[in-house]
Amino acid sequence: MKQFVLILSFGVLAISCKTAKTKTIDATDKTVETTKETETKTTSKKTAINDIATAHYNLFEDFNTLKITGNVDYEDQNGSYSPTAEILIEKGKQILISIKYFGVSGAKVYLTPERASYYEILGSTYYDGDYQFISKLLGTTVSYENVENLLLGKAFYDLNEYDYTKENKDQLALKLNQFLVKLMLGNRNEILSTEVTQDKKSDKFVLSYPSYQMNSNLFLPKEININAVQKNNIRIKIDYRKINVNPLLDFRYKIPNNSKEIKI
Repeated sequence: MKQFVLILSFGVLAISCKTAKTKTIDATDKTVETTKETETKTTSKKTAINDIATAHYNLFEDFNTLKITGNVDYEDQNGSYSPTAEILIEKGKQILISIKYFGVSGAKVYLTPERASYYEILGSTYYDGDYQFISKLLGTTVSYENVENLLLGKAFYDLNEYDYTKENKDQLALKLNQFLVKLMLGNRNEILSTEVTQDKKSDKFVLSYPSYQMNSNLFLPKEININAVQKNNIRIKIDYRKINVNPLLDFRYKIPNNSKEIKI
């Protein structure tokens, strides 16, 4: 259960990569080509990526708050679960996720740009700190922005900040150290899938959005599928059943007194 809560709530990249900003080429590593032809090609490629980024982010209207109610199907080698999830988002500021079984709260997660916290009622455990915990447990650096992007259907790694290349009309690639990230795009430059693979390993992480929806002029996922192919395969499906845009929300979050802290 603990792994399930973490994967669902923190937007797991179980086979993902350490966050790395656009790489700066060191003149000692590579000979920098300065011909006009090379400069023209580079500019053309960058312009193509910029056009895709602009079209992608233009899909998403601004909002202040969201309340999402969804069904969850989770499966791993130990069994399957089908809870519901209530997701509250105040854009750029905080996320509160409640996992419920038959209407009864089983776990909660509270995220801000500085804080990552959760508690699980069944195991009477909690964590309250920063995102180092997720990085250490799952082998990946996950930020607040990454989680918010995943829930909203935006590119997990910002298209304007990272050094993407255009593989073909519908695919972008991003090399981060020993990891390769591939984005498949739809005809409106929405994200259809994000695939992460690691050099010399068969492990693979696939995040896909089979369908989107319009709600109060807001473009959002209808369904999110997470598939981690590794030693122990994990499959998660999240179906957004109901979405309220800009409601007044209650982000009260209190860890139960009898919970035991998880140490890093």
